[in-house]
Amino acid sequence: MVHVIKEYVRTCDICQKAKPKRHGQRGFLKSIPIPSQPFEVVTMDFIMDLPPSNGYNAILTIVDKLTKFAHFIPCTTSINEEETAKLFHAHIWTKYGLPRQVITDRDARWTGAFWEHLTSLVGVQRSLTTAYHPQADGQSEIMNQTLEIALTVFVFPSMDNWSDLLNDFSFAYNTMEHTSTGFTPSYLLLGFEPLRPSDLLASTSKSIARPTVEDPKAVNFAEMMQAIRSQAQDALKLAQAHMEDQYNKHHSYLDLQEGDLVMLNPHSLNLLRSQKGKGRKLQMKYDGPFEVSEKLSDVTYRLRIPASYKIHPVVNIAHLEPYHRDKDGDSRPKKHLNRADFEEVPEYEVEEIVDEKMVKKGQRKQRRYLTKFVGYSPEWNEWLSRQQLANAPRILKEWELKQRIQAPKKA
Repeated sequence: MVHVIKEYVRTCDICQKAKPKRHGQRGFLKSIPIPSQPFEVVTMDFIMDLPPSNGYNAILTIVDKLTKFAHFIPCTTSINEEETAKLFHAHIWTKYGLPRQVITDRDARWTGAFWEHLTSLVGVQRSLTTAYHPQADGQSEIMNQTLEIALTVFVFPSMDNWSDLLNDFSFAYNTMEHTSTGFTPSYLLLGFEPLRPSDLLASTSKSIARPTVEDPKAVNFAEMMQAIRSQAQDALKLAQAHMEDQYNKHHSYLDLQEGDLVMLNPHSLNLLRSQKGKGRKLQMKYDGPFEVSEKLSDVTYRLRIPASYKIHPVVNIAHLEPYHRDKDGDSRPKKHLNRADFEEVPEYEVEEIVDEKMVKKGQRKQRRYLTKFVGYSPEWNEWLSRQQLANAPRILKEWELKQRIQAPKKA
């Protein structure tokens, strides 16, 4: 009898949608495909609102996806698009060449017309992450959190000199073994380990004559540099250990397969209207169920969502919960959020069509177009019908013209 009651409650539609979940956030960090060479793919982000230091109060972080080699560039919170591009040019473009892909969040400096036009002109793929896909840019997120913790430990209690110590901090980071590669970023980028004073002294102590009279200032400077690097390494180790512990503590794993039923969290997706006098507290926590039509990765799934929802069908696992099917069919009451509760979500802007295919629908075949959306990397591409591309007639016409031009001429 107890088992029957538990199963009844477990499969209750209203209970599943009304009860808040107590588990950690779903989904582990989703890795971006591994690049073939250093600085082919980079992630960029800002650490803002730091204590003032020599006129700086922010840091631009640029990390190579392959080697994990990082640049920490002091700047200000008022930096604009053009100034950001100049820093990118000085520290990345002129040293390593242009990357094929730059991954950023949706900060205004990356989404504006200047940066969009610049990357288009030079042929760099611009990949923007969103709040709906939090694992997409985990490298920058963890890097920045680790850096903030390490910097706090490193410069405390004199928090106004962090810009003076940033180069030493960068050297310490890039010469430490990275947990994901087993090598230091410097070794993977340069092919050798940069020498430290201790390395030189150990190998040349017999061949170099020591001065009879030591300069106290030189001794103090060398000792201070060594102490700074040791302190930076200790701070980074502490920060990395803290971040690993915190991340694992608050995340759980969920594996969904095609055909599974899930509920969608409209609150975390910010899909609900905010109406004065009508709080969201008593609204259902989840809506659905929706069927999983395709597993795109460990953290992203395509759902069969009615067109009335006006949201992209590719959803991150952080916003999903498994739905337990009622064995009694439709005999028990169900609850759905009203479509009027939902915010009007803008349509996703089509960037280009990259491929087409014919699919069988019943007795007939229909054409489908592989569509890329503005601000999304190719993994978010979706096969759409001509009807679904009704608001992108120019792009569809350009694709059809291109196909006619490329089609082999009949003899």
